[in-house]
Amino acid sequence: MKVIDIDPELLRRYALASIHAGNEAWTHMEAEFVGNVDRLMTTLVDKEPLAYTIVPEILPDGSVRSPLTTTFAGVRECYVFVRGRSDLLNVELVSEIRGGWYDFQVGVNTGRVRENNPEGKVTNSVTIGVFPVSKGKGITGELVWVMTPREKLGAGPSPEGPPLSGFDGRRQLLALHKQFLDGYRANSVEAVLETMNDGVQANIRDYVTDTGTLIGIESKADYRTYLREFFARYEVRQVDHLQRLSEDWFLFAETRFELRERCSRGRDFGIHTAEFFVPAKDDRIIVQTGHGTDLP
Repeated sequence: MKVIDIDPELLRRYALASIHAGNEAWTHMEAEFVGNVDRLMTTLVDKEPLAYTIVPEILPDGSVRSPLTTTFAGVRECYVFVRGRSDLLNVELVSEIRGGWYDFQVGVNTGRVRENNPEGKVTNSVTIGVFPVSKGKGITGELVWVMTPREKLGAGPSPEGPPLSGFDGRRQLLALHKQFLDGYRANSVEAVLETMNDGVQANIRDYVTDTGTLIGIESKADYRTYLREFFARYEVRQVDHLQRLSEDWFLFAETRFELRERCSRGRDFGIHTAEFFVPAKDDRIIVQTGHGTDLP
């Protein structure tokens, strides 16, 4: 008797792609434990553009910088800096989503700072990361963020009352993400921007010029420019989230967008994005980071 009659070949291909994504991400993480930069570089795909945001900064006033690196030289420089400063001893994954083209991780990182640490003190931190992959060997990017309470993020005065946390924070982020997706469903620049903090930093795939790389958006004005160009090129026909995971300090989602080109011979096609969103103290998005699949 057939009860769950999913195509077994579809299940097999989905499983193989998901296992591949997880294996490539973990191969990279094991190289991080060793700390050898040359070995780390061998865990990447063999051509640019790459997608790396491994040294995000939170400034004293609560504003955020999320520098983007897309070249082998830039990634190597980041690894020399990060692994020269500290040793990564272990990562304990507390959540993982193995998508068919990415691996998303929430991990407790055990590390040891090298300088001014004569006793070799070991500390723990919690990070999230998206590791996009291709069909072949290696990861195409490492997009990370360190757990930070929302009340520490965003310039300007803090709102009155206690910050949202726990299930209240998770529920608010889920509602905010729905509002974000509704803005795309409405093909509305301002509706999308309504979910953004004034100091938003976004590293997202550039679908306007289709360079295959990420673009670094460093303000609401930058985001408005990108969205105007995006909606001028595409009509969004449908938006559906496929995976979603939230805590009070981040939300991750894989989303499918059904698009139609606005040119005279416009095609209909779909893309997927895998992104995390980080809230500021005004309960709007201050960081959006992730990647997306190729245009057909």
